[in-house]
Formats: sequence, C-alpha cells, structure tokens
Amino acid sequence: MKKFVGGMVLSLICLAQGGGERAVRGAEGDKPAKPPEKGVMQQKLESCQKLLEALAVNDLPKVSDKAQDLIILSQKAEWKVIPTPRYKELSNEFRAAAENVVEQAKNKNSDGAALAYLDISMLCFKCHKHVREVRMTRK
Repeated sequence: MKKFVGGMVLSLICLAQGGGERAVRGAEGDKPAKPPEKGVMQQKLESCQKLLEALAVNDLPKVSDKAQDLIILSQKAEWKVIPTPRYKELSNEFRAAAENVVEQAKNKNSDGAALAYLDISMLCFKCHKHVREVRMTRK
C-alpha cells in the first residue's frame, strides 16, 4: 500500500512540475511584465501543487496548512462559477476531502493524507468536466 501511494504521489509530482511557474514576458520580450491578478482557480492549482510537494517530503504540518488554504478558497464567492445542484455537491465534497487531508495530517497518517489528496484531484476533474458540460449546453 505504501509503495502504491508513494508511486501515485511521485507521478503527481511529475505532472505538477510540468505545470510549474513560467515567467511572464512583457512586450519587449526580456523584461518581466507585471503578472495579472490570480483567479481563485489559479490559486487552487498553486495550493494543490504545494500540498503535493509537502506530501512528497512528508511535511505534515505544511500538508495541513495547504489543505486549509484549499478550504478557504472554496468558500470564496469567486469559487461559485455556476449555480447548479451538482456544482454545489462537488464543492461540498471537495471541502470534505480537504478537511480529510487536514485530519489525516494532524493524525500523522501520511498515507491517509495522500489518499485524501487523490480524492481532491478526482473531484477537480469531475467538477471541471461538469462546468464544461453545463457551459456547452448553454451556448
């Protein structure tokens, strides 16, 4: 079980590294432009990446902190992008999974925290799929 979870965490780290920070360039090409305000979903992505990094090095206090950041983000008004019952359900499940990460980290259960992180990732995929489907039907 530990090898499976470790392998999953390592795989997710590799994926997260591919989506790492990139420099924003201005019109002149070599001067960095002021980055735009980060939206709540960009903040979520960054928090998830930091959570994954903390899981990979077994930094459970940081795991708990980053999961708390996700809970707070999910309560912002900007989070609520479509008013459907399914979206609300997925958001509630997301918060519950993040709360589970916090609890597992506080109990020093790194495997449980890693599995709860995988739940968060799956919920992100499900929710983004739902949003795409709803937006496509409204066009």
